[in-house]
Amino acid sequence: MTKKNKGFSFFDQDDEFLENQEELEANNISYEELDWSKNNILSFNFLPPHKSEKPYTVSEINEGISKIIESGNTLVWVEGEISNFSRAASGHCYFKLKDENSQIPAVMWKQNALKLKFNPQDGMKVVSIATIQVYTRGGYYQLVIQKMQPSGKGALYEAFLALKEKLEKEGLFDPSRKKPLPETISTIGIITSKYGAALFDMIKIIRKRSPKTNIVFMDVAVQGDKAPFQIANAIKDMNEYGKIDCIIVGRGGGSIEDLWAFNEEIVARAIASSKIPIISAVGHEIDFTIADFVADVRAPTPSAAAEIATKDEIEIKRYFYILAKKFYNAFNRYYQETLSSFDFITQRMAWRIPKEIITDIRQNFTDLKKRQIRAISQIFEKATSRLSYLSSRLNALNPHAIMERGYSVVVSEKGLTIKNADEISYGELLKIYFHKGKASAKVINKSISCGDFKQNDKE
Repeated sequence: MTKKNKGFSFFDQDDEFLENQEELEANNISYEELDWSKNNILSFNFLPPHKSEKPYTVSEINEGISKIIESGNTLVWVEGEISNFSRAASGHCYFKLKDENSQIPAVMWKQNALKLKFNPQDGMKVVSIATIQVYTRGGYYQLVIQKMQPSGKGALYEAFLALKEKLEKEGLFDPSRKKPLPETISTIGIITSKYGAALFDMIKIIRKRSPKTNIVFMDVAVQGDKAPFQIANAIKDMNEYGKIDCIIVGRGGGSIEDLWAFNEEIVARAIASSKIPIISAVGHEIDFTIADFVADVRAPTPSAAAEIATKDEIEIKRYFYILAKKFYNAFNRYYQETLSSFDFITQRMAWRIPKEIITDIRQNFTDLKKRQIRAISQIFEKATSRLSYLSSRLNALNPHAIMERGYSVVVSEKGLTIKNADEISYGELLKIYFHKGKASAKVINKSISCGDFKQNDKE
């Protein structure tokens, strides 16, 4: 069976490579017998140390490796699963082709990417014709894809579709079961990794848009074997805590493998069982996970989730002042029109006799206006006072403010906060967190009684 019959027929019939293959077969020349020296690629060998006059530079090593690889046949037919796919603004496509045991960086330049008849995605299995090339500046080799066609779905993508179909049949994606977000959100729960940029982006946006909003955070792994269980347990714990208006569950972008924890059934069912509305914020706008379909609200990014969950207080105040100004202008316009009507009436002869009555009415009207303005001012003052009071109470409950007064937090080796001496053992290593900085300590003595505190302190 020829190579053409074996599998290259899936490309367009006018493909240049296929035309070259037909020409070789017509002349009884095998692909392996081609004289690659015609391409000005000379065979290359590195000189051993005792024959080399000077050491090679790093660039020379990479150039030498490039000559060794490219001195042979570098045009290959390769099958693999797409991972970490991205399309640059220039139009070039960068990704990796992988199988169960290995992976290779790959690139498809814009002129070839424009000819694609499908949309490449992570987890998709493809068959490609590519050349093996050494990227000397980066010091690695890569596949330069000339042609590419789907050959099926990867294992992860197949698992994704299977679970999606199963949960969809159970009705977990049904819009009717999704809970609306509360009109007023005073406490937001965030479930993500404390090491990811997504957490800091969300906190920054929440603090900017709604500084008074409380944040309850639970640190979990967002990728790896432990991630699905930690995420599901965190959702359950926040529901048991109860004092939360909505929960944001998510992480920053990554490959299909990096985001896979949010495609696990245990996470999907934890989201579906939550009594608190959940916003799914996984990856970038183009990333979709099972969690996105089950969640009550899907945000394209973690930052967008923070914006969805908060109202911009600055914008609300600006809108309020606009309405107040419109109300004042309308009231003043009505007053001026009424005053003009009074002036016109008083000029008429028939009304000169009761002029004193009209004057009294005008005075009463002016007094009424002043009283209304004073009432509005008092409302503003009470609201401002109430906000200041709530702000001071919130600051008093701030754990950082408590630590600023000299208190510290003691954490065990397992990361658990120590509340009493029963929870520690002799010789155990502890971490102590101060308002500024942290320290490690080893238990050499302990006392269960609070009354021993001063005595031990003297010792």
